[in-house]
This record gives sequence, structure tokens and C-alpha cells, in this order.
Amino acid sequence: MRNIAFQLTIALFFISFTKGIWELLGINESMVQLIIDFIIISIFFISLIFITQKKSMVAPGFKIISTFFIIVVISYLLNNVTTTHLILFLRKFFIYVIFFYSIINIDFNEIQKNNILKLLIVLFTIQVLAAFIKLIVLGGTQEKIVGTISVMEGSLATIMPLLAISFLISMYLFKKRIIYIVYTLLFMAIGLISNKLGILFYIFILFIILTFLYTKKLTNSNLFNLPFLLYMSKIGFYLVVIFGLFVSLNPRANPENKVGGSIDIEYLSKYTEDYNTLQLKGSRVEADGRADAPGVALTKLSNGGLFNLILGYGPGDIVQSSLLKYENPLLEKYNMGYGARLGQVWILMQLGLLGLVVFAMYHIYIFKCLYNNFMSNNLNQEKNIILLGILGISIIFFMDFFTYSSQILYSPGVTLLYYYCIYHGLTITKKEII
Repeated sequence: MRNIAFQLTIALFFISFTKGIWELLGINESMVQLIIDFIIISIFFISLIFITQKKSMVAPGFKIISTFFIIVVISYLLNNVTTTHLILFLRKFFIYVIFFYSIINIDFNEIQKNNILKLLIVLFTIQVLAAFIKLIVLGGTQEKIVGTISVMEGSLATIMPLLAISFLISMYLFKKRIIYIVYTLLFMAIGLISNKLGILFYIFILFIILTFLYTKKLTNSNLFNLPFLLYMSKIGFYLVVIFGLFVSLNPRANPENKVGGSIDIEYLSKYTEDYNTLQLKGSRVEADGRADAPGVALTKLSNGGLFNLILGYGPGDIVQSSLLKYENPLLEKYNMGYGARLGQVWILMQLGLLGLVVFAMYHIYIFKCLYNNFMSNNLNQEKNIILLGILGISIIFFMDFFTYSSQILYSPGVTLLYYYCIYHGLTITKKEII
């Protein structure tokens, strides 16, 4: 049964990372998602066999996620949302949590894990190739089409390459080979070709945090120690080169608005500030920029009363679906624009401050478990590289959730990868399973 679950997981990653191709071929996005849901449910039923045989269930953070589920139910019962809203919310969000708890109880053997890793390397490599093909065929930057993973979710052009870059940074830190910096530039090209600036900012943060964790592992020091400063001075050179190339090649980032433009820090700073605090002239829409969105959401919840502030407007209230009345509920119901796509706003509007806090606690707990695994175990270099890369993916989750988008909450390719990496990181110290 473990082998069947392994084959289903292989199929799951292949379908989710080629979702854009299926959509271009005319297969409805809902149908692709239905297939993904069916495969996850199949894996879940297989996991029940393992749980029954062992008479126990492996469930890290289960009390916290159960509390979150109770909040979902209470918010549903006390708000004006239908059962359809609830089901759509559970399907969109909890299906991936089910995947996580299913595979951690099935627990693949080392050969299967290595084969999944090889598949992911191939799928990520395809994303880079697809990005350059898109540039050649379409003759310019296109935001919505991102590799083979999506034709409609432009934010993935920032989040998806960052997931690969996290492992490349880890490999560079442990192996000190410049080729991993070159690979990083290739994955950054996905964001560049889709005209995204955010990836530049997040790479700087990711480099700094992972370098700190790496030196902390080596020196067991809690402060910004000498090895960290030495590593950062060396890495700083590469970051400056990356910054210069990206700004010059991204039309959004330079004053000439062209590929090969000049590097103007003042222009870039003003553009970034204006973009994140955007308010279109003459528009009554609020939260056009990301920086304003959390405040706007809190104001709207407060206007609804203390109850809405604590428990939101109900699960599924802002879920987009053809089964519901509104095509874009955030805009049509709450007059909230582009900036409201933040993951924290998505949870906040539906489940209030209580739901947001408990949800954050769950992922902080997961990060803490991964961190303890990385710091306390005497692992070989390969496993240390994997664990540091997974810690980076956990950091990317928080950066995306609080500052960028909601893609990593429910976009199949990156969300499945996030939960699979958590599983791999939590079980990496276990002995081989036969």
C-alpha cells in the first residue's frame, strides 16, 4: 500500500506542476483541482490502513490545527454563510492539511523519498525552461503565465522560484560552489520574465536568515557572530551583483522602463513604496496596495462588531467559486482591491483575529520542530542541506502569508510542496522503513 501511495504522490506532483498546460489544452481548472482532490483523498484512505495497523497516529501540531478547525465550525454556525461556503473553504484549505497528515503516517522509505526528490528537481528545471520559452514565443514579459504551473496566478512567479532557491542557498552554504549562485540566477529569471520585483527583496531576506541559521548550527551562537559576518561579507558581493542585474533587466525597476535600464536606487525605492501603498486616483476601492490591506480588513471587521473582529465573516465568505454569487467577493462585497490578496487577510476576513492567531501558531510550531531537528541532530551533510532548505521554505511561507499573497495556502503545486517538505523535514532523522 505504501508503494501505491508513493505512485499517487508522484502523480499528484506531476499534475499540480503541469496544471497550466492542462488549462491551455482546454481542461477546466476546476476539473484539474477535482483530480488533485481525488488523489489526496485516496492517499488519505491508504493512510487509515497504516494508522489502523499501528494503532496510533503521527500528528504533529494536531491539537493546534484541531483548535483552528473548531474556530472554523463556530464561525460557520454563528455567521451568515451557507454549507456550500463551508465545504468550499474546507476543500480549498484543509485538503492539503489532510495530505500532510496522510503521508506522515504512511511515511515513504528512503528510495521513495529520493525518487520524489528527483521528480521535483526535474519539475523545477522544467519551470526555468518554460519561462525562457515563454519569453521567446511571446516576445516580452508576461505576468500571468508562470512556467507550466499556472496561466492565471502571476504571484507564483515570485513564490515558486523562491522554493527552489531556498535549497540552492543551502547547497551553496554547505558546499561553497559558485554554480549554485548561477542556478539561483536562473530561477530568478522566472520572476524577471514575469516582471516581478518582489523576488529580489525576498532573496535578500532568505540569504541573510539561512546564513545566520547555518553559522548558528556551526558555532552554536545566538548572536550575529564572526563567522556569520564573514559569510555575509562574502555573500554580499553576490547579492550586489544579483541586485544590479535584476534592476537593470527588469523594466519595472529602472526609470527608463526597459530591459538594460540604469540602476537608480531612489527611483526603485519610490516605485516600491508607491506600489505597496497604491490608491488609484478616482477609485473608491480600498486596499489597492498590500501595505494598507491588513488595516483595511481590521477596520471592516471592527465595523461589523466585536464578534466579527474575533471570528470574521465566516469560512468561505470570500472564496471564489462558480457555485457562489460573487465572482470576486473581496471586491464586490467589501470593496477591497489587489492588495487584499494577502494570506493573512484571507484568513482574517473569514475567521477573524482568533483564527489568524491560531493559524499562525500552528505554522510557528511546525517551524520550531524543523528548527530543533536541524540544530539538535548530528546529521550528514546531505540531510543538513535538505533541512536548512526546508527551514527556508517555512520562512518563505511566512513571508508570502504576511506580506505578499495567499498562493502557498491553496495553490496546488506550491502548497503540496510546502506540506511535503514539512513531512520530509520532520521525519528526516528516522531510521529506514522497510
